[in-house]
Amino acid sequence: MVATIFIVGLAGSGKSLLSYSLWEWFSKQKQDVAVLNLDPGVINTPYNPDFDIREYIDIWDLMSKHNIGPNTALIVSMDLALAYIEKLNVEIGKANPDILIVDTPGQMEIFAYRVVGDYIVRNLLGDKKMLIFIMDAVFCKDPKNFISNLLVAASTRYRFEIPAINVLNKIDLLDKEEVLKLYSWYRETEVLTREMEKHYDTYEAEMMIKMFKLLKKYSVGNLFFPVSAETLDNLDVLIQAVTRILFGGEEILE
Repeated sequence: MVATIFIVGLAGSGKSLLSYSLWEWFSKQKQDVAVLNLDPGVINTPYNPDFDIREYIDIWDLMSKHNIGPNTALIVSMDLALAYIEKLNVEIGKANPDILIVDTPGQMEIFAYRVVGDYIVRNLLGDKKMLIFIMDAVFCKDPKNFISNLLVAASTRYRFEIPAINVLNKIDLLDKEEVLKLYSWYRETEVLTREMEKHYDTYEAEMMIKMFKLLKKYSVGNLFFPVSAETLDNLDVLIQAVTRILFGGEEILE
């Protein structure tokens, strides 16, 4: 059985570093874990990918041959990736890891909001699948950004229709009080409402809070974990949530 974890988030949220931190943790637990890099435009990764879309697609060659810029080349390259999913599945099937971590493109919109992303999620090898949506803690210090990021996370979850966890990454860049404040926003709507009203006019604050309440009402992204992929703070708590979803809490697989 292969359990597949898709790492998704806005550019700069720390997807690749969290992919590496998860890989390192599972590896230290003697679990058979592999990483698939799905970003054709990345130059360096903090991990050595076991599987790599760059082996099939050269974004720089696309730019040169078709006289296109990097953004267009990324879109074209992800569309071309459809032709190689079965080849990747053969590679993954031969290795047969217990856990496959999928590091998705830095520009998440070319994965999350194009046909190719849904196709990959549905057809990439995996008996069980889940999504980790990463939020940048520094960006989320503004309550409006915090709610906006949760809305993107919710739309991504609905897009792919697989179990999802929201991760507030980079808490090492905040002090303890700031982290607790962000956590309280998520847990207590009244606290977030007061914070919104401090910084935004009544209409805007009311609109944003209504959207936040809808997210809470329909339990979108109920699981929410502050972590640091850099210092590994709270990573163990995230791992517990991941293993509950994928393996019923069993971290060491038979």
